[in-house]
This record gives sequence, structure tokens and C-alpha cells, in this order.
Amino acid sequence: MSSTAASEPAHTTFAKENFSKSGASGLYDRARPSYPPAAISDILSTLPTPSSPSDRATIVELGAGTGLFTRALLSHPDTPAKVKKVVCVEPSEGMREGFEKATLGGAFEWAGKGEKVDEGGVEVECVDGTFEDVPVESGAADMVVCAQAFHWTGSNPLPAVRSIARILRPSAPWCLIWNLEDRSVPWIAQLRDAYEQFEAGSPQYRLGLWKSMWDEPSYWEMFGEMTKREYKWMKEVTEQGAIDRVFSKSYITALSDDERAKFETKLREILKRGEGKKWVDEKAGTFEYDYTTDLFIARRK
Repeated sequence: MSSTAASEPAHTTFAKENFSKSGASGLYDRARPSYPPAAISDILSTLPTPSSPSDRATIVELGAGTGLFTRALLSHPDTPAKVKKVVCVEPSEGMREGFEKATLGGAFEWAGKGEKVDEGGVEVECVDGTFEDVPVESGAADMVVCAQAFHWTGSNPLPAVRSIARILRPSAPWCLIWNLEDRSVPWIAQLRDAYEQFEAGSPQYRLGLWKSMWDEPSYWEMFGEMTKREYKWMKEVTEQGAIDRVFSKSYITALSDDERAKFETKLREILKRGEGKKWVDEKAGTFEYDYTTDLFIARRK
């Protein structure tokens, strides 16, 4: 992505503006799921075991949002032994505001701007930047992660790939991870049918536009083949939680108040029917929201 609105693609400006709203309001952080611990374990397994705390890795997370992945990483028991610093890069002002509140607001005693790093703490910072304009020195990253974000490069991912290659040291891993609502569950498929009609050409993960990078010889000059791993899991939600999940999408945020009100009525009808719904606690109104998480890993040549 370009940091200059005048030169960036329209879908990038659209995403920054609308995710800024949901990021600053807290909706995005409240509604979106975290990531399965097994996927975090597999990501961390690509890093070597350091000989001392000072040799631990620097991870650059691009499109960090409000820090949902960051917090999953910081919460993992293997992280303090392997990670010294996480640089979170996010172009949306509202998302960075949400990150400061949710992730740097004291949730992790051992995470901060350098405190106790020599004792095994993890330094965390969130900075303005884009896929193509990353404020990190060349070769400074021991890993790059993009969580629920890389699809916003659209059908022209190579500038971002070159940028990622620039900051990665040789042989270092690059990880892409996405959560996707599981269409095999009828009510989830019906929700997706309802909201996907509003995508308006935005470059969603499921469309796979970002995969065009594999058709370019220059990709293979920089990276090896990406391996894919898949994780099935569920998040416990209420009806309002499922509604919030849909409303956290950028193209739903962009609707007018009247359009959202009418759409919400339709969503609640789907949820009331609840075809294929599995209750966790029917009295409390909680049920399973099924996800598939896709993880792609490649290494810098």
C-alpha cells in the first residue's frame, strides 16, 4: 500500500477510512476472532532457539490492526524465549488508536517499549506504515507476519513482496494467516451470502487475487514455495457477537445507517432460524461460530 492517499489504489483508501472507524470505536477488536494457538506454535517453530535473550528474533507485523494477532503472539508461552521485539506496522490511524488501547494498555506486564527486554521481556511498538513503505531497515527482520491483511494488496502484490523481501534477512520466514468463516455450517453460509454481496469489488482473501504473485518470476527470485496449513476451530459467540462480526467488515461500515438497519434485520432472521447452529449454552444464548484458519509460510532466499 502507498502512504499517500493521492497515489494509493481506491480500495486501499476505502479500507483505511472504514477500518479506522471500526478500529477507533472498538468494534473491530471486540468482534473479530483471535488466532488458534496451534497456528501461533507453528509460526514460532520457524524461528531458531536463541543462545541468549539478546539473540532473540525481531518480528515485523504488517497490517497489525488493533493487535489481535499481536496479542495472540504475546500470549503464547513460547514467545518470550524466541522473540525480543515486535514492530507492528499499520496505515489506519483509527486502528493504531485501537492498538494503543487494546494491546499497549497494560495487558502484558512484560511487553512494552523496551522494559525488561534483557530479562526476557518483549519490546512492542506500533508505527505508521504500509506494505510498500515499511519503516524498518533492510535485513532487520527475522520474520514478517501479515494477519488478515495481505489480501488488501489486491491484484498487484509484487510491490509489497519486494518490500517484505527488503526487510527480511536471508532464509527468514514470511507468514500469511487468515481466519475465514466456515461455509460448511448452513447459517454461516447464509450470513456470508448476505454480506458478500456488499463487497463491491474489494480484494477479499477468498478471491485469491494476491496469489497472482506466484505467477511472477520475480517472486521466485526472492522467495521459495509457500507451504499451507489449515486449522479448524470455533469461537463462542452470542447473536449480537455474530452481528458485530459482520458489521466489523469495512464494506458494511461504509453503508448508510438506514442500509445497516435493514441489513441487521435480515441477519437476525438468519440467526434466529439458526440452521446447523450448535449451542454452547442455549440459556445464556451462546453458540459456536466455526472458523477455518489458513497459514502460509515461505522463506526469503
